[in-house]
Amino acid sequence: MAAARETIWDMTPRPDPQTETTWLRKLDRATTAHEKARATLEELIADARAAGVPLMTIAKHTPYSREWARKIADRVDAERCNAVGDAPNSLGTERCKLPAGHEGRHAEGTTSWPQKRRLNDEPPNPDA
Repeated sequence: MAAARETIWDMTPRPDPQTETTWLRKLDRATTAHEKARATLEELIADARAAGVPLMTIAKHTPYSREWARKIADRVDAERCNAVGDAPNSLGTERCKLPAGHEGRHAEGTTSWPQKRRLNDEPPNPDA
């Protein structure tokens, strides 16, 4: 069976280089436009959820199910929190540009903010 498939593929004529190049350019442009539109849609899904729009309503207006919309919004929120910034997250790494107290879920799964004290940190000095 594998030999038959190879024969079929080998028999497919290739277009001349100019025609192939033209089609590859069209495919590249369409792929780039698709990736930008998808990224924009994913950002809007996360923003809509953050604004309180129910996931079922988001799903009715997008090509995604409620569960996929939730996963997309979670991923976008986590990516936003992984931006290099000056506010340490709960693991003590410098990754979050969002304001303290935001409701976004971090990539490590925590939503607590500000970060938890680590065991070897000095206790806070009330006189300071």
